[in-house]
Amino acid sequence: MQTSTPSSSRSGNSRPTEPLPLRLAWRPSLLLQTALASIGICACIALWLSELPLIAAVCATPLVVAVTLHRITLERRAPMRQLVIDADGAAYLDGVVLDTPQLEWRGPLAILRWRDGRRERRLLWWPDTLLPPARRELRLAASALMTRPAPDSMAP
Repeated sequence: MQTSTPSSSRSGNSRPTEPLPLRLAWRPSLLLQTALASIGICACIALWLSELPLIAAVCATPLVVAVTLHRITLERRAPMRQLVIDADGAAYLDGVVLDTPQLEWRGPLAILRWRDGRRERRLLWWPDTLLPPARRELRLAASALMTRPAPDSMAP
């Protein structure tokens, strides 16, 4: 009775394949929209439970509802984006090269930061928009985004 597993049938002369670029879509998160709605509801409840005068709570409630609905609408209308990370470490968002891209992880959130001129921009992938296989690929591609010091940055 044989107890060992058969060895791999890979040929010895197979060369390693070049890593493919990562293509990842970003879309607005329904989870974020739900969280924004619940924060707005809690803010309205907090107005009424606080010691504000009645007239102030009455006036502030429609303002809180309007701001909440505006923020949810902005999130819902955000265009879909396409992120591409080459094996060389170059990152492209919708075909435009990103300046100093950085990828951070905050628990289940993936945050891509980059500079656009003087402004810092960011995209957040929530758990409902980044499935586990894509999450793994993004973690692997993040090593290519690591910023390395320039060769001339060392002291003479």
